[in-house]
Amino acid sequence: MSSIDLVILGIVMEKPQSAYDIQKDVEYHHLSRWTKISVPSIYRKVLQMNEQGYLESNIVKGDKFADKAVYSITDKGRAYFGQLMKTYASQKVPLLFDFNVVITNLNKMDREKALDLIKKLRDNLTASAKSIDEYAASYPDIPLGGKAIFEQQRLLYQSLLEWLDKFESQFRGSL
Repeated sequence: MSSIDLVILGIVMEKPQSAYDIQKDVEYHHLSRWTKISVPSIYRKVLQMNEQGYLESNIVKGDKFADKAVYSITDKGRAYFGQLMKTYASQKVPLLFDFNVVITNLNKMDREKALDLIKKLRDNLTASAKSIDEYAASYPDIPLGGKAIFEQQRLLYQSLLEWLDKFESQFRGSL
């Protein structure tokens, strides 16, 4: 069970597609920004899900190109989709940030170097927040789910920046 299964089933549930079209859909929606999905692994996963009976393929005559397999979701796939939705909604949400190892080791650094690292972290969080805003502005017709994820990301960056301000103040006071 993986989030890539849920992504693929959700895409194919909207409309039957070839593995190539599924890959393009994932790229277009930039789903790898928000979930653990590797675009190159999609084709392999589509074939695997077809073998498992979650998807079924129909060969469609190609125009200029070779015939291609178009995948649609099966009843078994719909049941699996429902199971995955329930599983992912019910599990604990880990918030793991690689920068926390920097935070835990700042006290081992020279004061100015430590404060410079805090500044770099703030700059990166600010740039990431700006990137989310720019990305959202460039896709005004994004569906509600996408808008909700943009807002989630925006609020997380805002909270992290507020937390970093508080931490820096405490850090400065402890020196």
